[in-house]
Amino acid sequence: MPQTTQIGDEGEGQSSGAEKGDQPSSNGPAAAVPRTTWSGNLKIGLVNIPVKALLMTREIRTSFRMLHRSCRTPVSYKRYCQEGEEVAFADIVYGYPLGKDNYVVLEKKEIESAKPQSKNTIALDRFVNFFEVDPHYFENTYLLLPDRSEEAYSLLFKVMDRTARAAIGRITLHTRERVVLVHSYRGAVVATTLHYEDEVVDPAVFPALAQLPEPDEKELALAEQIIEGMSGKLDLRGYRDLYRERIEALVRFKMSGAVAVAEKRRRSPAAKSLMDALRQTAEALQAEEKGKANGMGKRIGDGIGKGIGKDGPD
Repeated sequence: MPQTTQIGDEGEGQSSGAEKGDQPSSNGPAAAVPRTTWSGNLKIGLVNIPVKALLMTREIRTSFRMLHRSCRTPVSYKRYCQEGEEVAFADIVYGYPLGKDNYVVLEKKEIESAKPQSKNTIALDRFVNFFEVDPHYFENTYLLLPDRSEEAYSLLFKVMDRTARAAIGRITLHTRERVVLVHSYRGAVVATTLHYEDEVVDPAVFPALAQLPEPDEKELALAEQIIEGMSGKLDLRGYRDLYRERIEALVRFKMSGAVAVAEKRRRSPAAKSLMDALRQTAEALQAEEKGKANGMGKRIGDGIGKGIGKDGPD
């Protein structure tokens, strides 16, 4: 059985800060650099490749803190049991549910003892075709950096990139053992954790999908025409978190003393039938193409009202 490794937990194998080799070049993005969270070895047979790992993706969320309206101080919460007593953190144990109000009580130390053993090694036991991996199983991706192992690291990247092969192994992420897929990506070796097979829902179990009606040929032809008209190259740079941008704009205007009034969104008139909706969409696409030819193009969906309100930003 492959050995396991702890990756991503703060405090274990974590460097005190990003070292020189962990920093992006001056040509890279100006965003904050994630900290190296783990260091260890990629193990392939008798070959060990020392690496450092850092989380490759980040979530940028709009977060709020609940405040008391009258005094503007943050709202805090206390822990209470169902008997109404306040519970100190030291008095908390963990219950494995067996049914309603029926638990097997475990201490934190007992849970800790069940964790998979970590030896700072990602043992890889099989190479697979990367393009055969179902992307619905992907979880989190970690960038692996060479740790005084540039020669071996470069060889591993090159051979995986040339053969379109990825390596499968196991890691321990937080308290759980995970399957990990090590593969090449944009000049680097990365490790993507995967969900287990029973964690991904099979659509076939839903009765609503068992007997779907066969689409009408005219509807199908119109739908194909719409898809053809809306097809293009994938460019994720065209998608932004508009909610976050609007909230940030709202905050700036509130700080300046301006008043922002929420703007009511206009609703598109409802189509009478699926065929009507398809026909109207196809006609809108044709009008859009004509507008582009005349230099007045406007994409479907761009009619959503800009800004926050009549006194807010555009």
